Amino acid sequence: MISKLPQLFKALAFSTAVLVGGCAITADTGTGGHYPAGLAAALPNTDGYGLLAKPAPLPETVRKQAYAQAKQSCDTGCATPAGKLLGVANQVPAYSNCQSTCARSDFSFMDLHNKAISLHEKPPADKQLHYVGLTYQCVEYARRWWMTNLGVTFGDVDSAHEILYLTEGENIQTNAKFPLARSLNGTATRPPKFGDLLVYYPNPDDPKWRHGHVAVVVGVDLQHGLVNVAEQNYNNLPWTKPNQYARQLRLFNIGGRYHLEDVASDKVNNPVGGLVSGWIYPASAR
Repeated sequence: MISKLPQLFKALAFSTAVLVGGCAITADTGTGGHYPAGLAAALPNTDGYGLLAKPAPLPETVRKQAYAQAKQSCDTGCATPAGKLLGVANQVPAYSNCQSTCARSDFSFMDLHNKAISLHEKPPADKQLHYVGLTYQCVEYARRWWMTNLGVTFGDVDSAHEILYLTEGENIQTNAKFPLARSLNGTATRPPKFGDLLVYYPNPDDPKWRHGHVAVVVGVDLQHGLVNVAEQNYNNLPWTKPNQYARQLRLFNIGGRYHLEDVASDKVNNPVGGLVSGWIYPASAR
């Protein structure tokens, strides 16, 4: 992961890859939900079946247009002011990104000595500073939560939805690699567990869902079918329980297989919600 940082910053300079780690939604665009077609190749340590294939990379013209829109959306139309504290879960604070389509030009790094976070527009010289992610994005929060609470990280992704396809994680202190496992929503026999990363499919036709989304599972109640998640850049509003979780989603067990819906526990629909692809975790937690 660290070895790819220079290319990442270089891509930023050319204004085409600034949406790395892009996330979720704020409004319904009425595109009809055109999700990727076809199935992905089989991945190791997979619980369930039916994982959709990753969509093709965005065309260069679309990336440039998205970058221009992302810069403009950082200053107006904020759900909450950028940088505002939205909530804290397991000692990991989440901040507002203004609105979901905003992408900034600075990145967060964690000091491996004390877990302090600092922001940089260029790769820092201090080798004890470990890359986390693009500021205020959903991927940045998920990686920071894992680094803080599990002492591990995952590799580079261009978009949040790609996390479910990763096969290896890394210990941030020893750099030792370890296998990742995944459960596929709707066909999984293993329910979401504390610390899992909940991943959403992208919708290439919707600019606000183009990159999917990722959240952290911070609580599970199998008896009542509830899953608590912590996250950044979903709707950029204060969390439902600011000291516990952002949202509470509905989980169903149908014939021994688990299906998680992007619907709040007290609702029966979510007009602006997304499609959960599955949840990923260290294979040792399987």
